[in-house]
Amino acid sequence: MPAPLDRKIRRILWPAQEPELADAGRAGEVVIARGRLFVAALLALPGVITWIRFPNNLQGPIGIALALVATAVGFPILRRAHRGEGGNYLGLSSVLLDITLITLYQLLLLLGGDAESALHSRITFTLYALAITVSALRYDGRLVRVAGLLAVGEYLGLIAWANASGHVYDALGHRISGSGLRSQLEYSIILLTATALASVIVDRAQVLRLSGIRDPLTQLANRGYFHERAHQELARTARTSRPSTIAMLDIDHFKVVNDHHGHAAGDLVLITFASVLRSTLRASDLIARLGGEEFAVLLPETSLENARITLEAIRATLRETHVPLASGKTVQVTFSAGIAVWPQDGTGVLKLLQVADDRLLAGKRGGRDVVVAVG
Repeated sequence: MPAPLDRKIRRILWPAQEPELADAGRAGEVVIARGRLFVAALLALPGVITWIRFPNNLQGPIGIALALVATAVGFPILRRAHRGEGGNYLGLSSVLLDITLITLYQLLLLLGGDAESALHSRITFTLYALAITVSALRYDGRLVRVAGLLAVGEYLGLIAWANASGHVYDALGHRISGSGLRSQLEYSIILLTATALASVIVDRAQVLRLSGIRDPLTQLANRGYFHERAHQELARTARTSRPSTIAMLDIDHFKVVNDHHGHAAGDLVLITFASVLRSTLRASDLIARLGGEEFAVLLPETSLENARITLEAIRATLRETHVPLASGKTVQVTFSAGIAVWPQDGTGVLKLLQVADDRLLAGKRGGRDVVVAVG
């Protein structure tokens, strides 16, 4: 059944992000949240100095007020980022916060009659460019584009309002330099250039990230990334006190496929098996190829019984799947699996993998094509 038009448009404008990139983006959000607090502290200092030296200058009190707002909002964002909460919504709200605070600074200066500072502040456009560029740390090109377009849109909107309301004229009725169309275009080009640069950085970072954590044949996570992510998920599981399970899976008689049909056929079997796992499991589940025909699956917030039911469903699906070979023949694939649950079978990744592997071996000794969930 074809996807509705609104869903197709959403996929074009806001394409889904790879789970591995989302993990890296959460780590980047922590760095950005810390940096936001650091920058807020730095900006508060010159605001205090300006206020002391020039009590009638609005830049000082406005800068201090916005630095306090950024700090007050920044600490809750940092806490959520540390906990891995919020996902893309946290990143999007952070982008909106950063860009809008910068625009608000200019708006308050305009309302206070200091149009010269509002239109010629080097700090303002440095912060715009910085907010756009550091968005690349989220490993999400969508958020980089949002930051750039939002900065340009808010700036042009502010200038348009200032021109329409007459805030771009001084006390003598002369237009303030920098408020014309040429200056607006120059500043917009600078911001769009920063957006393009950050987008290129994100694209390159995504390629490097995925190539380092994915198995090149099946495009599943590799062993190193599985251990890294599993440690994080189990730490989150400990906070919620909900059970999570780890399963070890092994394709039955895989050596026979390689010996009788060749390694190309073996590769097709591995790719098919990986495809079935991806299409059956949830997006929140972690699937990895540990090596050869051995796979591991992490099912967060899943009980032992529910994990067993899920793997039994995969086993039934795979039994009905016949892998077509170049020779015209087909191969039927089965697998054996062992499951371990946190915290009953262990609280660490290595312990759970060992328990799951022991149960997997018991299943293979018992005849294969089975899921073993108890010792």
